[in-house]
Amino acid sequence: MIQTSPVLSCVTLQHWELLVLEKLKWDLVSVIANDFLPHILHRLPLPADKLELVKKHAQTFIALCATAPSPEQQGPDASCVFSLLQDCLKACQEQIEAALAESLKQASQSQQEFNAKTAAYRGSQPTSTPTDVTDVNL
Repeated sequence: MIQTSPVLSCVTLQHWELLVLEKLKWDLVSVIANDFLPHILHRLPLPADKLELVKKHAQTFIALCATAPSPEQQGPDASCVFSLLQDCLKACQEQIEAALAESLKQASQSQQEFNAKTAAYRGSQPTSTPTDVTDVNL
C-alpha cells in the first residue's frame, strides 16, 4: 500500500505521477506482437490486394493468442478450430522462413559479388607506393 499524507489521496497522487510522465514525454507503452506485424508482412511475397486481408487475419490470431482460453477449456469444437489455426500459422511461418532464407541468400550473393569486384580492383592497382612527382623527368 502507498503511504501518503492524509491530504493527498492515492488517485490524486497517481494523477500527479501521470502529469509528470507526460511533461517528461516518457513513453511507457510496451512493445507488443502487433508492432512487428508490418515488418514481417513487408517481407512476405504477398499480392498487394491481399495484404490488408492477411494483416487483419494476423491481428485476429494475435488477439486470440493473447486473450482466448486454452482449447482444452473450450471443448472439442474449439480444439478443431485451434488445430486448423495452427496449420495456417505453421504455413505462414514457413513462408516467413522461406522469405528470410531467400533474403539472406541474396545478401550473401551481393556480398560475394562485392568482394570479387573489390579483389579484382585491388589486383589491378600497383602494390608499391606511386612514384614521387620530383622523380619524373619530362
